[in-house]
Amino acid sequence: MDLFSLLVLCVTLVVAFIFKINSGLIAIAVSLVLSWIAGIPGSFLLSSFNNSLFLMLLGVMYLFSIAQENRTLELLAKKTFALCRGQERVLPIVLFLLSAVISALGPGLISVTALVSVLLVALAKEMNTPAIRLIPFGMMGAFSGGLSPITPSGIVAVNVSGENGITGVGGPVAWKMFLTCVIYAAILYIFVFKWHKHKPAGIAAQNSAEADVERFSAKQVMTLVGIVAVALISCIFGINVGLISFAVAVVLTLLNAADEGAALKKVPWNTLVMITGVGILISLVTELGGIDLLSSALSKLSTEKTATAVMALLSGVMSWVSSASGVVMPTLIPTVPDMVASVSGTNAVALVTSISIGANMAAISPLSSCGALMLAAYSSSDVTAAERNKMFLQLFILSACAVALSGILALIGMY
Repeated sequence: MDLFSLLVLCVTLVVAFIFKINSGLIAIAVSLVLSWIAGIPGSFLLSSFNNSLFLMLLGVMYLFSIAQENRTLELLAKKTFALCRGQERVLPIVLFLLSAVISALGPGLISVTALVSVLLVALAKEMNTPAIRLIPFGMMGAFSGGLSPITPSGIVAVNVSGENGITGVGGPVAWKMFLTCVIYAAILYIFVFKWHKHKPAGIAAQNSAEADVERFSAKQVMTLVGIVAVALISCIFGINVGLISFAVAVVLTLLNAADEGAALKKVPWNTLVMITGVGILISLVTELGGIDLLSSALSKLSTEKTATAVMALLSGVMSWVSSASGVVMPTLIPTVPDMVASVSGTNAVALVTSISIGANMAAISPLSSCGALMLAAYSSSDVTAAERNKMFLQLFILSACAVALSGILALIGMY
């Protein structure tokens, strides 16, 4: 059943992509059939519904919808582009550096992704370019600073390592994560999206010139303040970003910053079904041993030379179906002392670094919090079902490539 469940998961995603059907709907139906075959009660499927993720996404989506309905995102994108004076080639670099600095100062991956996601999608629309050409750079910037010692993920890496007698991981984890993200962003910039050859569109330059004249209205200023408040409050007080988004959205509604009915209609409910539906299937696959089978296959490859690479890949795969800082790092880092003892020549700090980087690089996946937030922002911009499914697959491919890169860098000794 473990191998069969893995195959079912792969077939489900492929069928959804080929026939352009919401993968969440197919996943829920397939989960029911698979549970019957495996003898798992239907109550397990209901308990697998990720309530926390659903509320987080719904809250953020509703806030995004308000910002879209009152034109805050549109004008913000125009003004951001105007700062570059038509130099579209530098925008990915600017977005990367901006996200990196903000993330490293404390907010971390999730809060910064929530903050920049709306800007990335709006900028892509303003520039008349596919959103996937900008999204990775904002996310990689957020990730690059996401393991500094004062961010949530960085704190987890240091504290869990210390509890297991491993010291001196704060610096290596932080700067090697930054270097990994820089390498990945550079590969995407030059070889995949070829931004250095990008030619600006005249309409974008014209719109940015108009943005220099147009000013933010009071409603738009309130919306911007609300978005920033969500990122800061969720980081400082550790409150679910979706709940904070709901609270801010209600305040903006009471202040008449946007039309409530129009904003609710813009919420991409199909995306919510997609993410939570696939999550139910993956929970079932995990219960049937599919993820353990994959993890076991990777673990058997561990030797003195491959241990760090295997741990990077293993943590990345696990992070696709669970929280990097909440589950993967606290689960795998305690295994490091035993691995060091059993596999001669391995280094504890290098193994912790590989685990931390692999787990967090996987967060681009739309099944993780960061990737889901980005998909939510994209889905809020009036896209078709086919475009949404395509973005889902593109984000997952980017995540898989990021995890593979972390494994390669670990294999050549960079960690």
